[in-house]
Amino acid sequence: MPFLPDALHDSGGSHRRALPPSIGRMHDRTSGLLRLTRAHLAALALASGLTTLAGGPALAAKVPAAEPASQASAPLYTGNIIVRWRDAPTPAAKTAGAAATPAGQDRLQALSSETGIALSVKRQMGSERTLLAPAAAGADPEAVAARLRQDPRVADAVPDRWLRPFDTMPNDPDFATRQPYLMGPTQVPGGANLPAAWDRGRGSADVVVAVIDTGILRHGDLAARLLPGYDFISDPAVALDGDGRDADPTDAGDNVPQGYACPGLPAADRPEPNSWHGTRVSGVLGAVTDNGQAIAGVDWQARLLPLRVSGRCGAQLSDTIDAMRWAGGLPVPGLPDNPTPARVVNISLGGGSCSTFEQEAIDELAARGVVVVAAAGNNAGAVEAPASCRGTVAVTAHVDDGENASYASVGPEVTLSAPGGGCGVSQTTGSAAAPVCLGPISRIRTLSNTGTTTPGSDTVTDSQGTSFASPIAAGVASMMLAVNAGLSPSQVIGLLRQSARPHPAGTYCDINAGTCGAGLLDAGRALQAAVSTVPGGVEPPPPTTTTPPPAAGGDDGGGGAVAPLAGLVLLLVGFAAAWRPGSRRR
Repeated sequence: MPFLPDALHDSGGSHRRALPPSIGRMHDRTSGLLRLTRAHLAALALASGLTTLAGGPALAAKVPAAEPASQASAPLYTGNIIVRWRDAPTPAAKTAGAAATPAGQDRLQALSSETGIALSVKRQMGSERTLLAPAAAGADPEAVAARLRQDPRVADAVPDRWLRPFDTMPNDPDFATRQPYLMGPTQVPGGANLPAAWDRGRGSADVVVAVIDTGILRHGDLAARLLPGYDFISDPAVALDGDGRDADPTDAGDNVPQGYACPGLPAADRPEPNSWHGTRVSGVLGAVTDNGQAIAGVDWQARLLPLRVSGRCGAQLSDTIDAMRWAGGLPVPGLPDNPTPARVVNISLGGGSCSTFEQEAIDELAARGVVVVAAAGNNAGAVEAPASCRGTVAVTAHVDDGENASYASVGPEVTLSAPGGGCGVSQTTGSAAAPVCLGPISRIRTLSNTGTTTPGSDTVTDSQGTSFASPIAAGVASMMLAVNAGLSPSQVIGLLRQSARPHPAGTYCDINAGTCGAGLLDAGRALQAAVSTVPGGVEPPPPTTTTPPPAAGGDDGGGGAVAPLAGLVLLLVGFAAAWRPGSRRR
């Protein structure tokens, strides 16, 4: 799913309901005699609404652990099965759709007969993959996939599952009008050090960044950066735009009416408004910058390719895989070729563990020089797919003082941490019924919209979650490719790790080495490393424009590269409301 909609609150008081108890379970980690109950802390953080920390105390002992939970949360399945056939179809069958040919029909009929599972074809997915629908409603998808894998005609079978956006929104009043998390570490310990990076480069229009999310609204501080994009949602009930796939990636919404039950969730006890998640994520990455309006984006020049996969109830894995492949220029049956392949793909969605098909898509993209950046998740537990897949830039989140955010998922798959807002682990205390954030709450400024079920007016709001840490890292990756187009994905990942600053001493990530990646994202050091690295042999796409280099500046944000934030004058005040424990959204 996208990371399941959590108890989502924006500064206007919108909400999303909590997930089932199986999601966001208690997760404890031990270092010597220090026991850290991260999932419990996440519940407290989400219940309190979170802010900026200006040098909180060293990590203190936590509320006693309830139960260890090192596994990713239980997946929610669509009921369909993604199958790769062992024998590749002929070119003619590929053109017609392998299952539409007599041989394809015979193969499917034989598979159904041998396995005892009545199957029908929903669609072809490319690379000899087919999305199949079992006739029996309610069948165990894992058991069905396991049975199909035993058939000699099938090379692999994986249940299709829901992915949902990771996103945590504050519910406390906030008068912030700037973005301290973009500044250098001498000003903000957890700052991403963007001004120093902007002294070296501000991106290039030759670099395309795909944002796989809920689609896009043409916000006034974003529209100039957008490419046409595509809508990959195949189910009209999820899309909410009256049809299936088409060339319009406009965010038609992900609202849930009162009484509507998404798969795996109880019926909504109140109407749930649109999140405009894709617009918020895209604004963090690439809002128009240095124009005296709204917010500063990370990359000033890259073109953004909005790909819509998530609507009502989230995203389906099958749609997301197709969008990932198409983003990098790989063919998808029934769709036109992508005229503007991406070098960077941001995915602030996820759920479950990495499947073979997700891994294959990431491997195929890497072979084409495409860097995949993904949010780790907001369940305060194990990293979720696709961030848990090999070869991704998996991003967890920290607050302004550099401490890991209490909601952020962590684990050995994490590449590094980027600013994501929230409350630091050691600053979250109390009980699930009465949580307290002892420090100020860090927030990420995002572009959004006032509409609840249909678009209203452009606005700027505050957000929290690994959903918003991921596009900060993706923007740095795209700027690295702008200054050195020949870098391979593995080089980008390695340079991000090498250039990261250490986690603050005494914090959760320092004490529990290896769980939060190499350290804190440092854009200035990452671009410096990119400039001085010999390319890894990746052939970049032919250039179409040239971006002149900016004037040089200081290491920690000096010079004229700092984007003016004077236009950021909209004060947003949230209505106090309790977060529901156990909820999550990247």
